[in-house]
Amino acid sequence: MASLKNHKQLCKELMQRHEVLLELIGDAPFHYVDIPTHGNVGDLLIMHGTLAFFRKHGLSPKLIAPYDAYDPEWIDEGDVIVFHGGGNFGDLYPCFQQLREDIVMSHPHNRIIVLPQSLHFSSAAEQASSAEVFRSHPDVHICVRDEVSLQMAQAFSDHVYLLPDMAHQLYPLRAGNKRPSQHGLRISRVDDEGGMHAEMSDLDVDTVTDWPEFVGEREEHINLFRRGLGGFYRRGMGRAANRILVRLWIAYSGRLVKDAARLFARHEFIVTDRLHGHILACLLNRPNIVLDNSYGKNSRYVAAWTQRSELVTLEQAQTPPAQTRTTRIADAAQLAAII
Repeated sequence: MASLKNHKQLCKELMQRHEVLLELIGDAPFHYVDIPTHGNVGDLLIMHGTLAFFRKHGLSPKLIAPYDAYDPEWIDEGDVIVFHGGGNFGDLYPCFQQLREDIVMSHPHNRIIVLPQSLHFSSAAEQASSAEVFRSHPDVHICVRDEVSLQMAQAFSDHVYLLPDMAHQLYPLRAGNKRPSQHGLRISRVDDEGGMHAEMSDLDVDTVTDWPEFVGEREEHINLFRRGLGGFYRRGMGRAANRILVRLWIAYSGRLVKDAARLFARHEFIVTDRLHGHILACLLNRPNIVLDNSYGKNSRYVAAWTQRSELVTLEQAQTPPAQTRTTRIADAAQLAAII
């Protein structure tokens, strides 16, 4: 087997890159805004990675809230606003972008930090309009997850940082499975970001799923949290409810993350077009084949951060021979067994 780079060292380096955020937040009171209250495990991994980063460095948010149960009137002079990272910066998910723009316009004297995001606009006009809003604020700091987003973000702010996803703060993630099966797991998007991919029948995949199917009936519990937060907010009790219900939601969503980690750990390798299927596999030291999403987010991320890992294979548009792909997975699995 060829000489292999150290996956563990790469993961530690990715975690260390987030330390620039300590200087940006400083000693100011800060709000952590736009946390996910849905069953997308990728967003939950980002949230728990972000909270782990805060704990490691003795940072305690003044307030934690989802986008639809947060009132910008709660922002006091001197507060820093820290927006959740992910892939919703753009016009694919306008409700989240609208909250960011509203706060940028209404609080020109508060520092605003956007945690690592992938930027994507389907409309050039929407992109230009949003950039104009952000440019009006003198203290907006935008963290991005890939080089394409880095170039786009230059139009939004002079304070732009290339950083890996916050979920890397969870490394190493333990799931209790010492001996995985010899089969693979495929996480395939069923939403609008899904891409067109080959079947890869040469790989021994025994489980195919996506986050909505994985969450299953637990979506009812998730909806209870969401409705509870929204209901108290609409009744003018949002700030008090956030302190109680958000704490419970963080605990409950942590169980979802652990369940996802156990599912991954039961398999020898992962095939996925979910960015956080890839990142979760890396957190668990599992070999993984990364397929692209509909607009190139995954390949951009691998190119920026994880292509050095011997456990990561980026599936290009031209499918490699089955024997080559199977050999790569076998070599990576052998390495993973000794990490």
